[in-house]
Amino acid sequence: MKSFVEHGVQRAFCVPGESYLAILEAIREQGDAFDLVVCRHEGGAAYMAEASGRITGKPGICLVTRGPGACNAAIGVHTAQHEGTPMILLVGDVTRGTKGQFAFQDIDLHQLYGGMAKQVLEIQKADDAYDVMDQAFRIATTGRPGPVVIGVPDDVQFDEVPCRETAHRQELPWKTDLSHDVAEVADRLAAAQRPLLVVGGTGWTQQASSRLANFAERLGIPVASTFRRHDLLDNRSESYVGSIGIFTPPTLHDYLTTSDLIISISGTFGEIETARYKRMVTPSPSRYLVHVAREMAEFDGAVAPDLAIIGDAENFCNALNQQEPACNPLWNRHRQTLRAGYMAYSEPVDFGDRINPASAVSALAQRLPERTIVTLGAGNYTHFVLRHHPFHELNTLLAPVCAPMGYSIPAAISAAMQCPAQEVVAYAGDGCFLMNAQELVIAVKRRLKLTVIVMNNGIYGSIRMHQEFRYPGRPIATNLDNPDFVQFANSMGIPARRIDDPRELSETWQTMRRSTDGPIFIEMSTDPAIINTERLIQPGQPQ
Repeated sequence: MKSFVEHGVQRAFCVPGESYLAILEAIREQGDAFDLVVCRHEGGAAYMAEASGRITGKPGICLVTRGPGACNAAIGVHTAQHEGTPMILLVGDVTRGTKGQFAFQDIDLHQLYGGMAKQVLEIQKADDAYDVMDQAFRIATTGRPGPVVIGVPDDVQFDEVPCRETAHRQELPWKTDLSHDVAEVADRLAAAQRPLLVVGGTGWTQQASSRLANFAERLGIPVASTFRRHDLLDNRSESYVGSIGIFTPPTLHDYLTTSDLIISISGTFGEIETARYKRMVTPSPSRYLVHVAREMAEFDGAVAPDLAIIGDAENFCNALNQQEPACNPLWNRHRQTLRAGYMAYSEPVDFGDRINPASAVSALAQRLPERTIVTLGAGNYTHFVLRHHPFHELNTLLAPVCAPMGYSIPAAISAAMQCPAQEVVAYAGDGCFLMNAQELVIAVKRRLKLTVIVMNNGIYGSIRMHQEFRYPGRPIATNLDNPDFVQFANSMGIPARRIDDPRELSETWQTMRRSTDGPIFIEMSTDPAIINTERLIQPGQPQ
């Protein structure tokens, strides 16, 4: 607990277990000075810790028991790894003398988490507790942030440890002087005809985002975001031209493939950005790629950089903003074309007599407060939000790049606790919702200001879409037998409404929000034939 306090941690998420009773007792002794959030499933607790780390920049803390608890929490650790989120998972482990001897609920934490965590540590002696905890915080936040797992044997927890000051190791300094690298980038930029700035990854601050926007707007350079990183630049900026993802504006796709200079800041070109390795992966003498990342391992993506710069987004954007390369009038003309293409692409598609849920998302986005935090899990429903809800501020989109189902509800709960003054909206599909719906009892108990919107089309939409594309008219395992979601929410004490016409969403939300500052729930029926933001599926016909 002393280590938590010294590192500025005041909250943890847990499912209690008998293997870490002494840790729970130490937390109880803190009284109201420490907030322990009790969850109903370790997966939900781990998601909440990941979201906390994402918002605060400090490691989110999750406490679970051995064996089953550790296994259940793995999905949150996997998410933190892909997101680059600082997180610490403490696992109450079996006693030292029984480890590896078929002890009750024993599991090898190194084998379980070795491929996900930045490091797996163990506290084998009580005297090592301070140093191991300090090491965990340092590893979780150094370089590209990520999760660290700590095993704490049951018997170690009951040993006495003399209080002492933690011997914090000095953090490795960032390379703050990027003047030489940035000068080279400026020279490349001055010679470019079709430049593109790409933002992604982690380690961003609002200042870095604002300074990059200032630089891009001043010179007329277009800026795109990587998959599910729409909130890294104010989408109202005249330089913002869309996201490079599953649904990319056609104008941006064409420009990306013909750009002669791409400056990628903190992001990577993975499977999604390269359209399943069909876009940009072939080296081109007419394209020069600059990649700015926090550590060398991030340069090992699908697209090799021509210039690799080790540094964080804030230092690079600050240095870049001080540059004054010669401005090419072509840049602004390209930017205007791309911006117009992005704005047109943001308009909902007209499906005739079928109601596009994108219209509901777009209308609600216009009514929500500007700093609303939106959380997403996985499924085709997410694309309606990603394409039609604009984002204006950093950390207002919590949508992991690994796209795990069941994320949006725990993340929204965590965000509402961390940012009580902001509205939080959790979108979920009817398949995604039930994976962690039970955690909403926390929102009720704490009267959190959040909205749950379940987009109910009665199917696992993403999987059904691929089935219809590959095996038309032969769906299997994708029809859902759903409960009455409104009664389900009411049973927890949450005001709930069902709407059959998505066009009623915005007005329904406003009416319900006026009546309470606590959680509210809206089930919105959507047309299963509108399988994504662009296409209808006609069952049994070639797609």
